[in-house]
Amino acid sequence: MQEVITPTDKPSGSQNGTAQIQTQQAPSVINKLLGENTPLVIWLIFFAIGGGLLALYYARIGYLPDIEWKAVLIYLFIGSLVGGVIGLLLTMSVYLPGVIWSETIVFDPCLRFSYTAPTNKQSGAPAIRQLCIRSILKYLGLPFLFALLLSHITLLLGKVAYWVIAVGLLVFTFLLMRVLLQYRLQDGTQKLWSYLWSTLKGVKPEYGSEDAIVVERHVFKLSAAFTLSVLLNQISMYVIYWLSGTPAEWGTFVILTLLCTSGVWIASHVVAMRHRQNQRQALAASLIAAGLLLFTADNFSSLSMKLMNHYGIGYNQRANLLMTDHGGEIVHELGVKSCGKLQLCNVEILSKVGDQYFLRVGEDYLTLPKSDVVAIRLLN
Repeated sequence: MQEVITPTDKPSGSQNGTAQIQTQQAPSVINKLLGENTPLVIWLIFFAIGGGLLALYYARIGYLPDIEWKAVLIYLFIGSLVGGVIGLLLTMSVYLPGVIWSETIVFDPCLRFSYTAPTNKQSGAPAIRQLCIRSILKYLGLPFLFALLLSHITLLLGKVAYWVIAVGLLVFTFLLMRVLLQYRLQDGTQKLWSYLWSTLKGVKPEYGSEDAIVVERHVFKLSAAFTLSVLLNQISMYVIYWLSGTPAEWGTFVILTLLCTSGVWIASHVVAMRHRQNQRQALAASLIAAGLLLFTADNFSSLSMKLMNHYGIGYNQRANLLMTDHGGEIVHELGVKSCGKLQLCNVEILSKVGDQYFLRVGEDYLTLPKSDVVAIRLLN
């Protein structure tokens, strides 16, 4: 049995005792603040994601509204709601898989995903256990990458076909991980391909003095944990894909697949290797990856536009407007084509924030005071 990896660095002695005490207490103060205000921190993260989506949307339409303080609470709620949904999906894809790996697989002493780093014997420094990145990539990274790519490709086949193939992929992933992890529990003298072939032929592995039942149960637990990480990613990519309007163009889909798969794959490994020893670093890595994925999805699939459509604004949301006499005068003076003296037809309401509507009528963009709009009839 190999020892569990634990931080072994100790604070070095210092002649300045005050500086040393401050160095030791600083992390504990941060941890205390985060621990006591966890709901607030989660809300701020979700609100930042929602606010980022709103900012991306208004950057796309090229308009910056003036918001009254009375309406701030409404948009705080909308930002929190949108950010909560997207933030939850991103958490499922870039953070939770790494946490699952870290807590169940990576630091499992039986799997030997660590080695003793060489040290200078004359210095008398203690031996330090380090994670073996190559082994993690081989036994976890490659199967995870295969599952992500295949799941992304099957999105093009439709909702029903996606989940049929996704379930089959989960079963295959579970069986594959059972074989790989059983091989990892062996002494490693047998070649991997010959071990896989013997497993297909029904030859059961020998564990020496190990209790076979205990080993089977342990491997089952580890394989189920890895399969759960794949399932979380499948759910996340499915919901985000349909929320973003199913970008089915071949070029766009290929770019999105490569970028999103790379981001999730790298973030999962970083979180898995840093979560147990430094949770703040793991969380920071997942937030950076989530921000990049969010920006990428919006850049190639107009995710912010699609989300705003659910609130009756954005492109492809048509309406007819009935205006006051003053509103009709404004539209006439601007030279905007109308379908009546006091009517605007087939209008896209791009923004409802503030005292003005930001509208698109054909190729014309204009703002119209809300006080000059009597009624709105949505067409779709």
